[in-house]
Amino acid sequence: MSRTFAERIIEYMEQQNYEISRGRSEKNIIYVEGANTDGTENDDRPNYFNDVRIIIAFNDKFQPVIEGIWEATTEPGYYYTDNPMNPKGAARIAFGQYRAWQVGLHGYSDPHEALVQVGLVKVHRDWNRDMMRTGDAIDEGYFGINQHHGWGHPVNDIHTASAGCLVGRTISGHENFMRRVTADPRYIADTNFVFTTTIIPGNKL
Repeated sequence: MSRTFAERIIEYMEQQNYEISRGRSEKNIIYVEGANTDGTENDDRPNYFNDVRIIIAFNDKFQPVIEGIWEATTEPGYYYTDNPMNPKGAARIAFGQYRAWQVGLHGYSDPHEALVQVGLVKVHRDWNRDMMRTGDAIDEGYFGINQHHGWGHPVNDIHTASAGCLVGRTISGHENFMRRVTADPRYIADTNFVFTTTIIPGNKL
């Protein structure tokens, strides 16, 4: 029997010994790089919103269910690759799992509710500007790698929407994402709750 996209993701997370939240209404936040919203793999071309942001929860039968899935990017586009905010190069988050985000505000000109980085994450520094992680140095720290919206930029142009953040393409999709995140009972019990997020390469699924 074929496995669902959610089942494939959870199976991969189990293989990696990642934390999986299985409690009632608890949310698992996952980004799959180089994947479409139907769960198929794509060519992950540069400067495209061709990754997905996903929330998975477990139903009453303890089966993983996708509560929401949205077009996203886990990588910066051409603009910040060529004009990096850090002299070491643009940040590309390293695949893995991090407990590193709280609900807060992102941005100055257009502040909006988002998940803001409060814990350490690892990034690859694209010093040679080839828009790939291969051979790039790893940098670990607090870099403002937030989870925000992409102002509705077109699918084929990330433009200035990401300098290394985890970005949902549309405003409405991001608002839906945040409504679901803040419905997590752990956040309701403690608004300082720190969320875990997993970033997976699509070709591993």
